[in-house]
Amino acid sequence: MSNTLKLLRWVLLSIFVISIVVMLFSNWQLWQQKRIEAFVIAPEQYKTIPDHPRAHFAQGHYLVEHDENDAALEQYTLVLGSQQAEWLPAAYFNRGNINLREAMAMDGDDPQMIPLVELAKQDYRSALKQQPEFWDARFNLEVALRLVPEDPEAETNLKKQEIYSERSIETKAFKVDLP
Repeated sequence: MSNTLKLLRWVLLSIFVISIVVMLFSNWQLWQQKRIEAFVIAPEQYKTIPDHPRAHFAQGHYLVEHDENDAALEQYTLVLGSQQAEWLPAAYFNRGNINLREAMAMDGDDPQMIPLVELAKQDYRSALKQQPEFWDARFNLEVALRLVPEDPEAETNLKKQEIYSERSIETKAFKVDLP
């Protein structure tokens, strides 16, 4: 009888300790979520960004609103690095929007316009690969395709040699076409 009571006492003590540990871990997670929520609501009030894709996404949105596009691209790239599927389509979409807006703000003869539109198209395609029913990405991809068509033969005012040279890399031994 005495051994059974000792065993029961140790089992109850173990259950108590495990429940305390679970409660502390749950409280820590709740504290982390509240910190991220507070950052998302007002990112300008924080000096450091919590290491969470939602916080980086909110910071990217804040930076776009304040015309800091390069820093916003970095934040969206950090979101993509997290590989959390729920944030990937929106992060690709926002990166594509930044590049497309910068390209559309340029003069039509600016040589930097084509690479920006190509980056935007690549990001829109990546967003559609993650979420095929993402209609905003489809629409913006169509806008980007109208700016710089895939087939240089279809657009007569684009010089084929310029586009071809911007889409390939030449080395001493061989030539690699870029996507």
